[in-house]
Amino acid sequence: MRRLWSFQHHDHFAVRGPGAERDRRRRWGRPGDLRIMSTSGSPLTEDEIELFNETLAAAQAGDLTKAFFLAGAGLHHGLSHPLFYKLRGLEHEQSGRPAEAEADFRTALEAAPGDFTVHDMLGLTLSEQGRLEEALGALDEALRLRGDYAPALVNRGWVLENLGDIAGARRDYRRAIEADKGSVRAHAGLALLAARAGQWADARQAAEATLAIARGDPGGRLALAMAALGEGDPAAAIAEAQGLLADPSLHPQEQGVAHTVIGDALDRQDKPAEAFAAYEQANATLRTLYAPRFEGAGGLAVVERLGRAFAAAKGADWSARPGASPAAGHAFVLGFPRSGTTLVGQVLDAHPQVTTLDELETLAQPGVEFMSDEDGLARLAAATPAELDGYRQAYWRRVADFGAEVEGKTFVDKLPMNTIGLPLIAKLFPAAKVLFVRRDPRDVVLSCFRRQFVVNGASWEFLTLEGTARFYDAVMRLARDYLATLPLDVHVLPYEQLVADVPTETGRLAAFLGLPQDAAMSAFAGAARAADIATPSAAQVAGGIFGEGVGQWRRYEAQLAPVMPILEPWIED
Repeated sequence: MRRLWSFQHHDHFAVRGPGAERDRRRRWGRPGDLRIMSTSGSPLTEDEIELFNETLAAAQAGDLTKAFFLAGAGLHHGLSHPLFYKLRGLEHEQSGRPAEAEADFRTALEAAPGDFTVHDMLGLTLSEQGRLEEALGALDEALRLRGDYAPALVNRGWVLENLGDIAGARRDYRRAIEADKGSVRAHAGLALLAARAGQWADARQAAEATLAIARGDPGGRLALAMAALGEGDPAAAIAEAQGLLADPSLHPQEQGVAHTVIGDALDRQDKPAEAFAAYEQANATLRTLYAPRFEGAGGLAVVERLGRAFAAAKGADWSARPGASPAAGHAFVLGFPRSGTTLVGQVLDAHPQVTTLDELETLAQPGVEFMSDEDGLARLAAATPAELDGYRQAYWRRVADFGAEVEGKTFVDKLPMNTIGLPLIAKLFPAAKVLFVRRDPRDVVLSCFRRQFVVNGASWEFLTLEGTARFYDAVMRLARDYLATLPLDVHVLPYEQLVADVPTETGRLAAFLGLPQDAAMSAFAGAARAADIATPSAAQVAGGIFGEGVGQWRRYEAQLAPVMPILEPWIED
């Protein structure tokens, strides 16, 4: 799971800047581009031809309300043209009906497969359904057809952010600006990426560039608020965020982020009760926004199903022979989000013999096959060596596709929620080392509740305090059962011990991986600052190993009291 930093609502079709007229014509085409047809086969009347021309003119003029109405009328009267489907699809997308939008965009592409704007629209609506890999494919096709199409570059950057490829997102935003210097969303994307990484001067510069093009842009203003907070001015951060919230048209995603900024600023002012109320408001806003997708389909149900399936597979053979590997060594960093896995990953990545992949879903393919239904774990336990080898090869191809250079190195795959996929690791990579990071559950749950992640089935649970605590409890119980059964080499690392005694704990980490200790592991802040960390810890980790995160829960003890009975079994004195 990754933090959502692309805060701006995707006002994908509000063309700004000097290229507006050119882009509108690219987007909607010209009357002679494709033949308008009647589904009845009868000749078109003058009124029908006039309807089409008026629809096109409205779209090119940016009057989408009128264009939507006219396109709907055309389809209602049996007219068929990609323009009508594009417009109706866009209306569906803007009204929160992505499945209907997808259907119309695909119909438009059947008639006009070379229309790069529709591939772009399709990519956006797929991303809004959480189908990020499919979205990336659609956007790649748009850019294959028109490599300098700025909206597709920005949308591709947003998808890459959500996939955890921060460096790729930054490249696409910069390419979008090269194609269209007036791309507000590209400038805002760079501003928010810089703020996320704690690069306050860069964030402010990019935010000011955004606001010079579009005064009042929420993305630019949020980046300014975050920069003010990072530079030590919580009052200015609160003022900026409250100013944004005064706008009744502010998108719920941006509302949630603004409330979170206010919460962080109040926390900095040592007002925990007020800060907690701001976090509650942020999460309530996001919960309302995402309820249609995730209500009743969150991560807790998945973890409980896996627990039942693993118990039912008692006595299964979880052993396997190691397969071929391009890496000299292989390790997984697991735990629960906000337990310190990002810190551990960056400590290890500082070692000259280690390469780390951060927060990328390398196990997605076998995960779909073996973790998605009641019988999946039983199929995994019974998988043949040939089947397992196929998944191993796919894993290493995916690692290479993500840009990791593992030849001759110890490869560290860091994604905390791969904890629920430990049976996959046991069967596919029985020789791999497992680093399981633990942290005081009170700090973990508080941090997950306070921080904004990309909302998916797992992070949906973080939008209430009780949901966060129950999800933590379920994952830890599942991990306990896994580790008691699976034949894996595991090192449990308490976060608090790492920050208290860096030389000793980094030495133990190196020894566990069969590596010599290296001083760079204790002094990695410079490297981390340049890294593209894809988690909420980015700005903190860039500062080096820190102990301020230990015991934060004490300031929120009153607010955490309702969930303490859930967490008490996991508290270690």
